[in-house]
Amino acid sequence: MMSAQELVACLCREGDQHLALGELPLATAFYLAAFSCHAPSALRHVQAALAEAQGAPVVATLEAWCRGDSQIPAIHWDGMAVVSLTGALASAFLGALCPGHPAAVLHSLAGLLARGHHGEVVRRCDALLDTHSQQALELQLTRALALVLSGEPAGEGVANYLQAFASSASRTVAFIRTHQQPYLPTLLSTLRSHIPGRAEATDRAGQQDTDCQGLLAALDPGGPWSDASSPDALLLCGRCEDCLAVCSRALRSDPTGSGPQGERRASLLVTRAAAALLMGGRVPDVLRDLHEAFGESPRAARRQFQAVLSAADQGRVRAQAQEAADQGFARFQEAVRSRRELREDAGRELLAPVTCALRVLLRVAPAGARPALGTRLAECLLLAGDLAAARALCERLLQPRRAGDRAGDRAPLLALRGFCALHAGDTERAREDFQAVVARGPPSPEGCVRALCGRGLVRVLAGSAFLGALDYVTACRLRPEEALLAAKSLVPWNLRGLLRTVLREEGRKMLLRTRGLGCRSRAADTHGPRAQEGDALGVHQLAMLLVELDPEDEASCLLAADTLYRLGRLEDAHKSLLVALSRRPQAAAVLVRLALLQLRRGFSYDANQLVKKVVQTGDTACIQPTLDIFSHEDRQLLQAHCHARALSILRARPCGADSRARTREAITYLSLAIFAAGSEASESLLVRARCYGLLGQKKTAMFDFNAVLRAKPGNVQALCGRALVYLALDQLQEAVDDVASALRLDPGAVVPELRSLKPEAQLLLTRGLHTHCRTLLSQLLDTGAPLADEDAHGLLAMGDALTRVDAAQPDWHILLTDILTALGRYEEAGARLQPTLQPSPPSAAARARRGLLQIKKGDMATAAQDLQCLAETDAQDLSFLLRLLQPSEQQSLTQAAAQEASTLLDAGQPGQALGYCSLAVLAGGSHTCHLRLRATCLGELQQFGRALRDLDRVLQEGARDSDLPGRAEDFCSRGRLLLGLRDKEGAAGAFTRALELSPALAQRSLWERPGQAPTARVFLHFGQRCLEEQRYEEAWTAARSGLLVDPDHGGLKKLKARTQREASAGCQLH
Repeated sequence: MMSAQELVACLCREGDQHLALGELPLATAFYLAAFSCHAPSALRHVQAALAEAQGAPVVATLEAWCRGDSQIPAIHWDGMAVVSLTGALASAFLGALCPGHPAAVLHSLAGLLARGHHGEVVRRCDALLDTHSQQALELQLTRALALVLSGEPAGEGVANYLQAFASSASRTVAFIRTHQQPYLPTLLSTLRSHIPGRAEATDRAGQQDTDCQGLLAALDPGGPWSDASSPDALLLCGRCEDCLAVCSRALRSDPTGSGPQGERRASLLVTRAAAALLMGGRVPDVLRDLHEAFGESPRAARRQFQAVLSAADQGRVRAQAQEAADQGFARFQEAVRSRRELREDAGRELLAPVTCALRVLLRVAPAGARPALGTRLAECLLLAGDLAAARALCERLLQPRRAGDRAGDRAPLLALRGFCALHAGDTERAREDFQAVVARGPPSPEGCVRALCGRGLVRVLAGSAFLGALDYVTACRLRPEEALLAAKSLVPWNLRGLLRTVLREEGRKMLLRTRGLGCRSRAADTHGPRAQEGDALGVHQLAMLLVELDPEDEASCLLAADTLYRLGRLEDAHKSLLVALSRRPQAAAVLVRLALLQLRRGFSYDANQLVKKVVQTGDTACIQPTLDIFSHEDRQLLQAHCHARALSILRARPCGADSRARTREAITYLSLAIFAAGSEASESLLVRARCYGLLGQKKTAMFDFNAVLRAKPGNVQALCGRALVYLALDQLQEAVDDVASALRLDPGAVVPELRSLKPEAQLLLTRGLHTHCRTLLSQLLDTGAPLADEDAHGLLAMGDALTRVDAAQPDWHILLTDILTALGRYEEAGARLQPTLQPSPPSAAARARRGLLQIKKGDMATAAQDLQCLAETDAQDLSFLLRLLQPSEQQSLTQAAAQEASTLLDAGQPGQALGYCSLAVLAGGSHTCHLRLRATCLGELQQFGRALRDLDRVLQEGARDSDLPGRAEDFCSRGRLLLGLRDKEGAAGAFTRALELSPALAQRSLWERPGQAPTARVFLHFGQRCLEEQRYEEAWTAARSGLLVDPDHGGLKKLKARTQREASAGCQLH
């Protein structure tokens, strides 16, 4: 690789060649390139050329480049372009060749100006003016420019320019155009601002103004100051009214409709705006003209704005525009707050001047202020309904700018873009923007609040009502005023009603949730008083937002009052409710809240009047959600007040129509008490149920009784009351079940209830209870196990209650006797039985119980005598009583009854024996011997049907018995009974069966009864009938059986012969 010295040598040789050819610019450029590569080597080469007088043209060329009189040519070496050759490098090269050269000095001063070292330039110029007389004018103009650019009062700098212009106009203008061209706009603006400020000065000052106008005309010959009658000239001379009139005439369209357009129109509008500004008090006109001018031609408008207005006046424009924007936006916000209708968008017209002022500010404000102005403009466009423009502006402002921009500056724009997307229906994009702002949090609270409101609405639309309400609570806590404006203006009008409803419902749920948490864990840190107060405070701020959204919404006002109550601000809550009551005096929800507050504050009279108004309204549907807000203690106060009031109304007991009206009034008070008491409303529910019963509203009364029993299944009064309702609804079994349940719990309370009933209702219930108790006792005895204590207690309670309700009813005493007997308490049973034995003679049931107790004493004969009277009259009752005996007792009783029955039958007293027979059958378990005994007794009493049934049971049970004589006798008895029933055919069959089993015994029995001849006639009659019906085998059997009873009977012989003749050849008779 070539070293720097070798490269310098090559470049210098190339320069020497061009110098020899007379190509000075190219030669000098190669020397300059060599200087840029290695300054010492290049200096030595060129200084050697200067010593030989060959380098003088090189110095002259460098001077021209330093002054800017000519351009540095582009050179190429070794196929590459050399691009690092600049005026600064030429100045350095010239200074190194000729230290102190004027051109180099001026170039170095220009470099200091470009870097902003204005004070350094002034000091150096002051020092050089004493030593460089040849460059005095150039140094004076450089010093003047440094003074103008320093920002200090420009009077001295302008004076230096005017002094130089007066001494040499041509050199001054030429130097400014060649060396100070980048600063020409600033210089022109400074000169223009110098003239109006000196218009009223002395003659010397007037001469300076003339020189100033001359310099302006020389520097910008095409400018307006070249014509004294032009608007700009008039403005510069302070003739603002004339300038305004000239601009207005020039801006008017001619009859053909054409007028100034483009840059010319923009310049006239800016000039007119400047004139209006200087005249004062015409800010709207100024802003309107400037807005139109920048819209017509931004570049021309900006150039004219800087040309005709001084820096101070430009500052005035910015200040007035900012003030107009702020005031206009404040008026719009006030209009938004004053909207009476939730869904209206009134006041949008107020944004037009605000938008105009903001657009002007964006053109004239410093670069650092433009992002905030753009954000406000985007907001105004969105609020005015120009969604496309607002979204486009947000997108442009959100484009990445400098790396040092703070992230927080983007938050308001993201929130606005989110609302633009929400208005356009793009909820997903809106959610992303809102979430991005909320995730960043500070340092932009305004953007964060709007993003929270937007995200809350998106969550509501997505079905997450609680999360949406939570966002609004957070927004209200941060900046309630900003949240209100966002809800009333940024939220789409067709979603505001939904938002209000959802926030109201969720706010009430939050308030109820804080109450529930407090009740469940009062000592928990996370749900302690401070936490609950914080939650209630958040809901209060949300409620105030809802009230501001729609002041006429009663539900929102009530929510605000409820939150005040939860915060302990009772006076404020009372005032809020009074305001709500003034709008709707009969609002039950407001009246109930006021009544509770008055009770809490100790104003019982006022509370009573308010409760009366609630009762008069008859609107109780809203009471339950109202009372849910209040504390348990306050609800107890209302419950006690209303319950006491209802009882006092019921005690008055008016008659007729007034009675029903007073009962209804009492029901309303009781309903309030029930709502207030919640799960502890048993007493009020019971009283109200009875009131409904008095009014005949049985189903409603049933509902109240059921409500009490759901809370307290063992409430005796509720059970009794529901039983009466069941009875009125003809549901006797359900009524009896409830009375039975109540008696198990508290007999002392049930008996008076039963006694107070009308006789018909009392009789129905007591009979039903008697049946229920006896059925239950029978079921328990069927199990065979001893009675459990609980069952025994229930049975005793029911039995004792029946005797106490109606002591004259013997069945109740008998039932209690049976219960006591089943429990083994025989002495008590005997004592309870005594009232039933007083009548003469006592009933069969009473005698049977007496007999049962005699068995327990061991007196079987007397017991059988008392029990047999029940055997024929009520066998079911007797069976029940027999189950109360032990097996040994039943056996002894059976034997005693059978013995007594046999004795009576032998004595020819079958009527008296029948009871004993039945007792023996029931007590003995229907044994065959007892059945035969009763069949015999029944036969003697000519109760052939019953006797036949008993005998059939005997035959059925003895079908497999080997006692053939006994069975034969049973068939004989059966035949005799059938004869008693005039069933000769059946009797013949029974006699035949007996003869088959035991012929000899059967013959003897039949000869005895019914006799030989009657028995033969039965067989003859039956056989003849069978023959007629061609039942030859049966006819043959009848003839043969009859001949066994009477072998000499002629008719039977003829029957046998005839049967044999008429039988078919294929029949074989045996």
